[in-house]
Amino acid sequence: MYFEASRNYEKKKRRLKIKMKEVDHLNETNKPKRINSSYIIHELTHLLHIESGFLFTVKQLFLRPGKLVRNFILDDRTKVTKPLIFLILSGTIFTLVFHFFHIEYVFFSVKQKLDGVDEFLDKKAISDWTNSHIAYTSLITGFFIALWTTLFFKKHRYNVYEITVLLCYSVGQGLLIISLFTLISVLLKAKLIISIGIFASYFYIFWSIGQFFGEKKLINYGKAIICCVLGALSFQLILTLLAYVFHLLKVH
Repeated sequence: MYFEASRNYEKKKRRLKIKMKEVDHLNETNKPKRINSSYIIHELTHLLHIESGFLFTVKQLFLRPGKLVRNFILDDRTKVTKPLIFLILSGTIFTLVFHFFHIEYVFFSVKQKLDGVDEFLDKKAISDWTNSHIAYTSLITGFFIALWTTLFFKKHRYNVYEITVLLCYSVGQGLLIISLFTLISVLLKAKLIISIGIFASYFYIFWSIGQFFGEKKLINYGKAIICCVLGALSFQLILTLLAYVFHLLKVH
């Protein structure tokens, strides 16, 4: 009887030691790693979402944007960077490039003079916000373009949210194109290259939308241009209305 109790005690003791070792191992695993060069590189790659395919996404958007976005919407969403994250990263890169080289770029504003109503608008606050929040401005602009695109391409049966995904990728890539041309213009000291980059980014957005709905139909590219123009004008109208509301709030 005593021998049996002693043996049970030894078994419990061994099990307790094993559990304590498991707890120690778990604590060691959860213990924060030292901050060194490897840690910094890991954090930077995670920030850029290289692990999720940021560079792969950029490459594929240059080669076949329509196929990539269709594949993301209908099939596989694991290989590429998520659309909203891609747009935010692109906007951040765009902002950093222009800020670092002290280049002024009016992304979207209501500073244009409007005869007869100019005195009733508080345009500075709206313009400053749009030009200091490139990613959000791009997203809102893209949404308005998506609304018109859904209307013009309604037979394709994509909803407005799916078209917004397309615009996130297209506009984000457009911002990267402008950033690239800006870097080249700084290296070559030729400001004209920035203007070429802006034109190239617009052309890319038209092309990517047209390719998404069928690269072999020229009419799709014409419709894409119309949708972009109408979307931009719609956003401009909303900004003007907001400027008027801001003016009323200041007056009262």
